[in-house]
Amino acid sequence: MAGTKRISGALGMVAAGAVLLGLAGCAGGDVAGEDVGSDPRDDGMTTVGFVAVGPEGGWRNANEQAVRDAFTPGAGFELRYAPAASPSDQASQLDAFATFVADGVDVILLTATEASGWEGSLARAQEAEIPVILVDRGVDASEDLYAARIAPDNFKVALAVGLWAVETFVEGGNYFVLEGVPGLSVVQERNEGFDAIVSTAPGLTKVGAQTANWKTDEARAVVEAVLQAHDNDIQFIFAQNDEMGIGAAQAVAAAGLDPGTDVKIATIDGTTGALQALAAGDLSFVAQYNPFFGDIVVDVVDQVLAGEPVQAIITVESDTFASPEQGQAALDTGLGF
Repeated sequence: MAGTKRISGALGMVAAGAVLLGLAGCAGGDVAGEDVGSDPRDDGMTTVGFVAVGPEGGWRNANEQAVRDAFTPGAGFELRYAPAASPSDQASQLDAFATFVADGVDVILLTATEASGWEGSLARAQEAEIPVILVDRGVDASEDLYAARIAPDNFKVALAVGLWAVETFVEGGNYFVLEGVPGLSVVQERNEGFDAIVSTAPGLTKVGAQTANWKTDEARAVVEAVLQAHDNDIQFIFAQNDEMGIGAAQAVAAAGLDPGTDVKIATIDGTTGALQALAAGDLSFVAQYNPFFGDIVVDVVDQVLAGEPVQAIITVESDTFASPEQGQAALDTGLGF
């Protein structure tokens, strides 16, 4: 999805509403349970509806807070934050999206719980001349239905993990993959990036993959079972997020193995917990998936509402950490979250 896009039609500035119907309020606090349509709107404010995932883990919390912190009333925004009822509840997201369209917000930010099922909602927003900007996760819909997607590059970040694995396991080894919630674009993209290099490496043998739903406890249970099934003959685990990687390290240690040497573990995100585990030698590689791009989202919203062309894909740059020393240095410079 290359090139630029221009939002056509007159995108009038719709004034802000202060309360939601069953939705959370602005960045400074959450307000729910009142009728949106019954409240007067304040002139001069840009109304932004944020269809969010809500509490899901360290990365998601940091990212959504960064977005909420960027869209302040002082900057001219009324942010209406609508987290999903649960991290996998698409129905509540579809309802929130429909409410924002009906209320005529100026722009909608969408972080989808699922990649599919958004064509109809996006088409209705387009008919209402409300631009939609994807934050982090992509959707299975025509790129003409949304203005832009802003995110770190999942493929590129996972490719970095794969390159590290190939360089580390030059003599080969057995590996297992802990995947995130099924059906998400992030899971597919991280698999594709990792597989692009690892699948071509001689000697590295995939013994399986299983979802642990981004959760530490589930990952620990999965890895315990995998180690038992393979008589501990696993040399490498790729966890698609930090929480699952920490759970894998717990399982490895519980099996009497060293997670720093016997079974190396690579993760994606760059949370404080993962950097601490890397510094302690419990993880071997952490690829950052930078959550701090609220300011970029604000810039894109301003450009889109001004009718200016924007890139279809806007990549947020990230970093990698491959040693205890690098993990500690990242902590010392405040890169965790």
